Amino acid sequence: MLARRPAPGRCGLAETDPDELGREVLAAWDAFLDVVRCPSTDLTRPSRLAGWSGTDVLVHLGSWPDSRVMDALLESADSGGHGSAPPPDEGNEVLVAAHADATPDEVVEALVDARQRIACFFSTGEAAEYGRLLSRSTVGPLPVASLVHAATFELAVHAMDLAPCGAPEPSPHLLDRGLAALIDVTGSLAAHSGVGIELTGQSLHGGWAFTSSGAGGWTTHRTSAGPFEGVGVRGATRDLLDTAAGRSNLPALLLSRRLQVQHLPQWMRLAPLLDDVPGLPGGAALRTAVGGLSGLTGGLSSVAGGVGRALGRLRR
Repeated sequence: MLARRPAPGRCGLAETDPDELGREVLAAWDAFLDVVRCPSTDLTRPSRLAGWSGTDVLVHLGSWPDSRVMDALLESADSGGHGSAPPPDEGNEVLVAAHADATPDEVVEALVDARQRIACFFSTGEAAEYGRLLSRSTVGPLPVASLVHAATFELAVHAMDLAPCGAPEPSPHLLDRGLAALIDVTGSLAAHSGVGIELTGQSLHGGWAFTSSGAGGWTTHRTSAGPFEGVGVRGATRDLLDTAAGRSNLPALLLSRRLQVQHLPQWMRLAPLLDDVPGLPGGAALRTAVGGLSGLTGGLSSVAGGVGRALGRLRR
């Protein structure tokens, strides 16, 4: 068996005290389950993803006999976390097909089981043992704690996907943790690609930023509301998440200034990330954007599209 591999440098939110990180992650799961189990939420209705019902959207987030994500992360960490997992869409479609006959109650039960397994991860000492160990993912090896927390991005986006099912608005906490996950994993990818950069995702109420030092790893921290220095994007948290997930019309958000990009040319430093990280879409778009900067609105839309894809590597 290959030896376990800890993250070689700083590792963002994986450095957070396990008790604190566990409280934040489990609170996000509870907020997500509140949306799913709300009496107004009808999971048999179409979601905002074309051709997908509410149950279809949620299946891959649950724990099933043929798909236990938490256990798979730990098994990969025990083997050194080498390689990359298959693209997420392939596995999700297979899982949805395998559980096409699952009832809403069965899907909710699988979600509760997934939440309970994560609670065990944080309560039994596994988080302290495995948190900084590398495990494989669709974007290359990442610390286990980073991947456990990264799921909050999907929880936040999929909670919004359930709006046509009658679901209520996700809580501010769930949206905030989704943004934290988005920024944290983007920081890990920048460090993996050797890109030294500080990048902020900011809402009216504050946000999150990472600082990548390349081979030295990355740090992730909360930011206060108000102006910030350097590279970043500002907007409502739900707009930031929807843009990263490819759910929104990015040019329209930019032209209406619902999203505002700061130090636009510096985004080009993320190009190596798009080229080199396995399983990450968007490299061609960002390369096109580099040549389109002089095209004013057209160039801006191309760059922002590349940025959206750069941040949107956690998809269904």
